[in-house]
Amino acid sequence: SSDLPNTKLLADGNQMTVDEDGSELTQLDVSAYRTIRLSVDNWVNSPAPVVIAVSHVDQPNTINANLITALDSFAVPPGGSVSRVYEVPGEVVAFLASPEPPPLAGIEIDFTVSGRAD
Repeated sequence: SSDLPNTKLLADGNQMTVDEDGSELTQLDVSAYRTIRLSVDNWVNSPAPVVIAVSHVDQPNTINANLITALDSFAVPPGGSVSRVYEVPGEVVAFLASPEPPPLAGIEIDFTVSGRAD
């Protein structure tokens, strides 16, 4: 058996400020992974819940790139933490964060995305 961990960190951000009109956390080719885990913490002093959206991307890295199917969307309240696992073989996935309406400045989050190939 292998001593290598089965989970690989694919992206992370600490003390990331979410723009009033939304921020892309990361866009990843997850075709090498069977499942991915997204974890988000909304800082306790954030002025509002943050809405996290996870979407497949069509024609990534081209001028025609656009978000197609939404995999998930959920809100994380100030001081809250959410972790979710997705089965997303062979896809490019974008992770987006935006203030729960109305647009507000000052939301800060930490996030990680990790992948498992098995």
